[in-house]
Amino acid sequence: MAIIKPNNNTLSGITGLPAGVGGKVLQIQSAKFTDNLSTNSTSYVASTITDSITPSATSSKILILVNGGRSSRSGGDAEGSSKLYYQVASGSFNSVTDIKLGDVASSTGFGKTSLSFNFLHSPNTTSALTYKVYYKTNANTYYLNADNSTVNITLMEIAGWL
Repeated sequence: MAIIKPNNNTLSGITGLPAGVGGKVLQIQSAKFTDNLSTNSTSYVASTITDSITPSATSSKILILVNGGRSSRSGGDAEGSSKLYYQVASGSFNSVTDIKLGDVASSTGFGKTSLSFNFLHSPNTTSALTYKVYYKTNANTYYLNADNSTVNITLMEIAGWL
């Protein structure tokens, strides 16, 4: 079997992707939160789960990973939902995507679901970006992060495809 040498290099001599090919991780930003978070609002409210990153190119994508936490309820049945919002520089926050969290019920027991999702965002900017989780309930009090559980948010800048 012949050994393939891309661009006449050995595999150990290849130090990066060819020009025009995206997918390389350029930077990673991460934050950890252990705050108890609750709401009885039926409109979205900002949580303290947030992190910021500044892309190096307008073609970059931002991979957002959020995981951890433990939902709960009080005062009767409650169902929570959350959305991921972002802010460019010091502008207003805008929704990136909807994320539906699991139900938390009291009449038949309840499940303590965790906050876990990922999303690949194409912001088309080199300005600072802030990502934040917003959440609401349909009734009673919903706990997005009960019992001081840990929630992590990680932002990765991925080189865009040119």
